[in-house]
Amino acid sequence: MSCLDTSVLNPVSTRSRFRQLPLYLAISALLPLPAMAVTADSTNDEAPSTTLDKIVVVANQAPTAISDIPATIWYVDRYAVDEAARTGKRLGDFLAQQVPSLDYGSGGRTSAGQNLRGRSMQVMIDGVSLNSSRAISRYLDSVSMENIDSIEVLSGASAVYGGGATGGIINIKTKKGLAGTPQVTTEIQATTGFQDKDDLSYKGHFAIDGGTERATARLGVTYEQTGSFFDGDGDMLVPDTTQGSLQDNQTIDVLASTQLKIDEAQTLDVSAQFYDSKQDTDYGIQYDVSQSPYDAKISDGFRSDRQAQTKRQQYNANYHHDDVFGHDLYAQLSHRTEELSFIPFVYGQYFAASQQSTDVTSARLALAKDWSDKLKLTYGIDGYRDDLDSDKMIFDPQISAETGGLVNKAYAVIGRYPGTQVDSVSGFLQGDYKITDTLNATAGMRYQHLKNTVDDFVADKVQTQIALGNATGGDAIPGGSNDYDVSLFNVGLNYKPSSDMRYFANFSQGFELPDPAKFYGQGTYALNNGYYELLNGSNVSGTKLKGIKTDSYELGTDFRYNDFKGKVTGYYSLSDGSINYDRSTLLITQSDNKKRVYGVEFKGDYQLNDNVSVGGLGHWVQSETQIDGDSYEDTVVTDTSPSKYALWARWEDDLQALKLQANMMRDVSGRAANGSTQTLDGYTTLDLDYTYYLPSGEFSMGVQNLLDKDYTTIWGQQAQIYYGSLAPESAFDYKGLGRTYTIGYTHRF
Repeated sequence: MSCLDTSVLNPVSTRSRFRQLPLYLAISALLPLPAMAVTADSTNDEAPSTTLDKIVVVANQAPTAISDIPATIWYVDRYAVDEAARTGKRLGDFLAQQVPSLDYGSGGRTSAGQNLRGRSMQVMIDGVSLNSSRAISRYLDSVSMENIDSIEVLSGASAVYGGGATGGIINIKTKKGLAGTPQVTTEIQATTGFQDKDDLSYKGHFAIDGGTERATARLGVTYEQTGSFFDGDGDMLVPDTTQGSLQDNQTIDVLASTQLKIDEAQTLDVSAQFYDSKQDTDYGIQYDVSQSPYDAKISDGFRSDRQAQTKRQQYNANYHHDDVFGHDLYAQLSHRTEELSFIPFVYGQYFAASQQSTDVTSARLALAKDWSDKLKLTYGIDGYRDDLDSDKMIFDPQISAETGGLVNKAYAVIGRYPGTQVDSVSGFLQGDYKITDTLNATAGMRYQHLKNTVDDFVADKVQTQIALGNATGGDAIPGGSNDYDVSLFNVGLNYKPSSDMRYFANFSQGFELPDPAKFYGQGTYALNNGYYELLNGSNVSGTKLKGIKTDSYELGTDFRYNDFKGKVTGYYSLSDGSINYDRSTLLITQSDNKKRVYGVEFKGDYQLNDNVSVGGLGHWVQSETQIDGDSYEDTVVTDTSPSKYALWARWEDDLQALKLQANMMRDVSGRAANGSTQTLDGYTTLDLDYTYYLPSGEFSMGVQNLLDKDYTTIWGQQAQIYYGSLAPESAFDYKGLGRTYTIGYTHRF
């Protein structure tokens, strides 16, 4: 969370200037504080090279050259985002092709199984976190690509943001209005794999922006309708019944913002977003329970009173004053309300679909001041309140059974998880000290107080039996509250002998509180005359969740040598505990077994001539967990990350651009629940992107999975292990899209 000074965040963005920011290396940074926001210094377009000092960062609430920040940060500029949007890429897949340490995605609604440096990530829009107490892994199903200006990714644990960022932080910066006469942008797009009549997706986008030097505004509206998806063999993809699919899905994204220059010292940035992504499909999984093991296949005729949906409203206000007792003052207030629902799932003898609603209000106040030519300090407070409610819709058992789960009529609605409320208040202090002209040090700390309140709750399994008429009632597991006090630290050194070379070392801590909704509300019951009596329950006061702290270390360098640019970082992270999942209940347990993740990430690009460049990226990673507090072994395969690599070649002139990229995931092995070894199979895909630049727009074409590779995604392979005991593994074989073609046209008035 942060307040951003819009006067430095809105440079004129032209294609020529974006070319001055190489999309493989332009780095935004944030170790110091609240939110990451990056902008280019566009005052010298004729500079022979774009050095690190050309990038200005509003990270510690004061513009800072990124070469002063000792951290591994990847920046994806507007030019790259727009090109990816035009050629049919989805946010999660596109980011994984740009950021070395981000795992390849599912290709669907969920980011489950997609880690950053082998750990969980925190995702923000304009500095406002999308994470909540109930982790749901839909953070990248949050905004249309057409409304994104740039993306900053901080790899590694962060002491700056508190909970949820043990693997890193992704901040999505949305487009803002630019001063000048109103400009209208329209985009149309169609995608198909030429499989059948249902294999057609289309998208339209409209945006208008403009304003004066005192006030600017922008309105962007995106509408997308997807069709059915098919794999490399031409078979329809299995819908993701666990996290939600995007086949036959309608998405509406409305984003409005205005930036006001109140006077020479004050600015105000206000934005509002409405996002609704809802599935309405005729295809579902039909289960045949007449045989053992029973079968599952995709069938037409699917009807359900609840399907997958992501619905969100978010409001954000940022205020900046550049002289409050000699300080820059930044204030932010935001609110988010969202509803997330799921596809019907088989629970033994009945079918059900869950839904959750979240309301989060957050605020931040920060002061920044240069106390001398050498010392800069930023300090302040932030806090939030996070409320969660959830339910489970049970469908008519007879109708669902007779149709094998194809027709699902609402029968009863019960509680899914106990209601939770998390209150947080934090204080932070971050400093930057210039030791010499080439060496600077950063250090900071964050103190966070959390209060976790959980409602009384009758266990889900008991509520189900009551709803199905098999019991008359049951005892509630007592709720209650627990308090947590967390201190997080960071320290770093940054050495830059020249504008084209720097070395950095960094230590930072992250914190993670396991999902209380999936931990509490569990109990052991005895059925007595139709009533469930509680024998033992995970009550809040008697069973306190333990927060997990992660220490992260890294050494890295980024450099430019003539026409070659690159970055290499080695890292090591160690957490003081781990989270395990009970596959029979889909709930979590905790362990004191430590988890360590270490690896190397790198990215580079070589400009062969004025028109041709080649490049690559890679991430080698190893995840290990203690066994009974003793030696380390491979982490369970459902909680590990595969190594990956990518290579690309790009040709571009003033009229057109062509890019071919190969994306490779390596096989990765890990422990199974019984101690044996399980393996996730790797795969390689090729993407081809083409853009022709017109005087007032672009014509574009993209071919994804050019060789029509048939493969199962990382998440599809992990889901079969997670849920394989509940239904046939074929019901969770979530494959990647086969070859698809996207054509689009953008026009600016």
